[in-house]
Amino acid sequence: MKKEEVLQASREENKKKDLALIEAENKGVKIAAIAILILSTVYFVLGITIQGKTNYGWYSILALYCTIVYGYRGFKSQGKTRKIDIITSIVWLLVSILTTYSYIENIINTSTILG
Repeated sequence: MKKEEVLQASREENKKKDLALIEAENKGVKIAAIAILILSTVYFVLGITIQGKTNYGWYSILALYCTIVYGYRGFKSQGKTRKIDIITSIVWLLVSILTTYSYIENIINTSTILG
């Protein structure tokens, strides 16, 4: 292929895509994820230190987030990291299931409506 053919093929492949916008969205998602992790950590620490209780609901949300991030990365990547990412995603999925169960069980046990 000639240089012009490669450039034309690249332009058509990226047609109707603003690569700068895609990059900005990716960076925004990463910053938002970090902010969520920081705020959740503050909530965990406050709940444990002030109330003396652990809120498994927050843990389940973070575990589900990690499940999706590692799972998506594992299915999209190739090579050695693929297997590690899929295994990590499965571990996070198990953590997510356990913490969700614990949270729901705690809600039921402490409910004033269900008695």
